Amino acid sequence: MTRVKFYFRRIIEKKRIIKANVDLSDITLFSQNCIGGVMYHDCEARFLSPTVNLYMMPSDFLKFVNNYEHYLSEIPVVCDGEKYPIGTFADGMQINFMHYNSKEEALEKWESRKIRINKNKIFVICIERDGFSQGNYEEFKKLKFPKVLFTKDENRKNDENCIYIKKYKNEFEVPDIIPYRMMYYKNLLPNAVKKAFD
Repeated sequence: MTRVKFYFRRIIEKKRIIKANVDLSDITLFSQNCIGGVMYHDCEARFLSPTVNLYMMPSDFLKFVNNYEHYLSEIPVVCDGEKYPIGTFADGMQINFMHYNSKEEALEKWESRKIRINKNKIFVICIERDGFSQGNYEEFKKLKFPKVLFTKDENRKNDENCIYIKKYKNEFEVPDIIPYRMMYYKNLLPNAVKKAFD
């Protein structure tokens, strides 16, 4: 079996497992990057969050989560960036709509999905990349919602809200963990989501 076929089969198996283990049909995932959207897709669930097909820098994302009702009461100004549309709020907080073809599409999806949020079942997914700092970690710990942080920092491996992936401990940051579905590492994230709302 070729390496590509091996990983493809592993991805199919991981998708099958998450679909069987966690029901996202009424859960809103606030995700710093595309992890939440991919989880919805893998579970064949409707997107109940505006944070799909985009990413935010850590500080902006944490600011958004802490005051999401305020940000969702505003309509971001969306402009064409060099590679993809970028949305900006009045205070400068930005959204990088990396998987949208136009500013019109990006804004339409943001506005239509924000009204689907289930305020009673919000789960937050962060990842230690894009300059995620110790200060960001301290802010993450204060979040009032159930949450998970993917980390390469061995000092955080005993934090019950962190998923420590040892293979990345010598990396500069946690790399893109979506292609091979590393966000399902040991099924810790699906289990955390399920446990939060059981």
